[in-house]
Amino acid sequence: MNDVYGPMADLREVCHDIRQPIAGVLALAGVVLAEVGLSQDARSRLEQIVELAEWQSDVVENWLEVAAGDAAQADRRTDAVRVVNAAAAAERLLWAGNLTLIWPPQPVLIELHPVVLRRMAANLLDNAARAAGPSGTVTVEVSLWGSRMLLAVEDDGPGFGGLVRDEGLVDGLGLGLSAVAKHAVQRGGRLECGQGSLGGGRVSLWLPLAA
Repeated sequence: MNDVYGPMADLREVCHDIRQPIAGVLALAGVVLAEVGLSQDARSRLEQIVELAEWQSDVVENWLEVAAGDAAQADRRTDAVRVVNAAAAAERLLWAGNLTLIWPPQPVLIELHPVVLRRMAANLLDNAARAAGPSGTVTVEVSLWGSRMLLAVEDDGPGFGGLVRDEGLVDGLGLGLSAVAKHAVQRGGRLECGQGSLGGGRVSLWLPLAA
């Protein structure tokens, strides 16, 4: 039974209300994109705004589905390479450092809702970018290891310490990495934190491949 009152109900109402301004941003951007004579640079920026607004809309809709117990939010077969690339493209808009992506030639399919996976990837990327600084380096690699997928994110920042406990929380680290670890453990995976080849932190997200 869903709560009618309380913090969860209030949060659902906020997410519900956020959808309207997001829809307004998309509508206004669409009007401008239809204008004749728009420069290619302005068109590219607007398309990036549209992509980010659509992503935020997907996050809100997914959260509302989860809160309502809607079966539509259930995990599904997702190409991890495509989702991680989308998260990396968004990070490039906000961070001026050197971001390198490595992935296999074939799709990497896992059983996970694409919105949840992108949130996880975005958290890992944001954490690495902040550690590396505006002129630093971050590498992102998606690879196959038997029946598992590995998403490894490294940076050349100062590094960190922390251990992942069984329940998926990361000791000594922030909310973003703890959330990633929690989702990984819930789906039979894990998150490892240590030192990478760049001299900074390396975070390894392991998830089982789709059957």
